[in-house]
Amino acid sequence: MKRILRTALTALIVLCLVCITSLYIVFDSRPVKTDDGIVQIIIHEGSSLASIAQQLYEANIISSPESFKIAARLLRRTRAIYPGSYMIQKGLSNSETIEALAHAKAIEITVTIPEGLRSDEIIGLLSRKLNLDSLKMVDLLTDSTLLHMADPGFTHLEGTLFPETYRFLENSDEFMVLAKLVEHFRKNITSEILEQAATMDFNLKRLITFASLVEKETAREDERRLVSSVYHNRLKKNMLLNCDPTVIYMLVRRGEWNGNLQRKHFLIRDPYNSYLRRGLPPGPIANPGLASILAALNPEKTEFLYFVGKNDGTGAHDFSKTLREHNNKVNRYQRRSPSQ
Repeated sequence: MKRILRTALTALIVLCLVCITSLYIVFDSRPVKTDDGIVQIIIHEGSSLASIAQQLYEANIISSPESFKIAARLLRRTRAIYPGSYMIQKGLSNSETIEALAHAKAIEITVTIPEGLRSDEIIGLLSRKLNLDSLKMVDLLTDSTLLHMADPGFTHLEGTLFPETYRFLENSDEFMVLAKLVEHFRKNITSEILEQAATMDFNLKRLITFASLVEKETAREDERRLVSSVYHNRLKKNMLLNCDPTVIYMLVRRGEWNGNLQRKHFLIRDPYNSYLRRGLPPGPIANPGLASILAALNPEKTEFLYFVGKNDGTGAHDFSKTLREHNNKVNRYQRRSPSQ
């Protein structure tokens, strides 16, 4: 009987030692060799626990990918490791690494996208700020998944890259960055906006196209609805819109824009030339903000058909009902220098 008890006790002790050793391996073992430095770890969207463990192991942060995965599951921390860029100390135990990732603040980069930029300008801004591949982002402007997120009516993401201040995780990929902009666009296009647009015979693409004209013509809050009224009035009369920004956009698309709008440019036959083609252009010419979208839906009630910049450095415009009145104002303001 005593022999049985001693055997059982020995087995229990051995079992306890095995458990303690196993727990040590799972939770507290560390890499054998480490320089105790700090290393950057980038966890991408959709990364599996196995790929994260392998990254940590290759960076000499943990001693074993398998034991790390077991520890994360036992500690119920598998969902506490979020995508992002982290600075983590080498030579940690599994439990220390898990806690470090769970509580570390991911490195974020703030990017402000102003209203009225074209998609190529936004891509330039994002590629510089986030160190992204601009050519890959240009290709994504016609990506079917992103276009479906925006609206089935769009064939290009122009107009759907919503102007806003964003916080991106460092090392975000090109698709996820553009998806965030498009997702924000859809969140701002409420059912009320769509319903109001439908009463004006606007689908979403036509609404954003119209709003982009307003956005490019004025940055003044007190003028958006006036500019909107001019274009609504001209459309009702089947007049040419004569919108300079559409010609500039045409030249950008053709690779011919050098910053100088010339008389010959207004004679180019192109779907975006609103001096030769009636109605709205085929698509947006920029990415409008919410204020211009609402102005497109809520024009002032006017009889204005024309407007001209006052050339006084304020960005203000003068509005007219007749061509004669407009031409007189054009002559007056063209003689004025911005310093006067």
